[in-house]
Amino acid sequence: MILAWKNGNARCEYETFYLILYHVLIGKYLTCAAACGRMESKMKESDKRLEANRLVKLRIARALTKLMETKNFSDITVTEIVQTAGVARASYYRNFASKEEVLIKVTDEIWQNYREKAAKLSDGFFGYDSILLIFRYFKTYKHFILCVYKAGLAYIYLDIFDRQLEEQIGDMPFNDVGRYKIYFYSGALYNVFLKWLEGGMQETPAAMAQMVRSLIL
Repeated sequence: MILAWKNGNARCEYETFYLILYHVLIGKYLTCAAACGRMESKMKESDKRLEANRLVKLRIARALTKLMETKNFSDITVTEIVQTAGVARASYYRNFASKEEVLIKVTDEIWQNYREKAAKLSDGFFGYDSILLIFRYFKTYKHFILCVYKAGLAYIYLDIFDRQLEEQIGDMPFNDVGRYKIYFYSGALYNVFLKWLEGGMQETPAAMAQMVRSLIL
């Protein structure tokens, strides 16, 4: 009888132990699940804010681009930009410190699209297909690029153009003559683009790419 009592008492202790352990684990699980739920909710809310802000910046950029078609860059006011974009003035100053920064935003978006397509090419930046792709992009965005150029802000495009070359060529030793070659090529190619656009693009992008390719061989 004593042995049975002891066995029963042991079973009771084990059951109590596992019951307590079960409640502890369930409690931790529910606490973790609640915390994860709150975190996921915050992340979704953060993603929504980021997307909303991205759209605001895009509307501002498009508004400035549209205004540049009919007005000189220097004459465009922030008031005109926000009214055309349909956003609050505070939204403009929260994202941009100047009109030049808005242009950089537009240029970055143009080049991002270009980078995605250029990454799929295998002939390198100096290859025919890569040069052809650039000429096609310049033709697509000719009005914006010429507006930037006539506003005296060509350096914006040239800086991004240089960075694109650096990314595609990769790191080079500081004393490597190739470092100077890419900037020589970048400046020359950019000026060829501008003259081609100013001349009304009489030649096709393919013909221009072939000409440039023959010059750098």
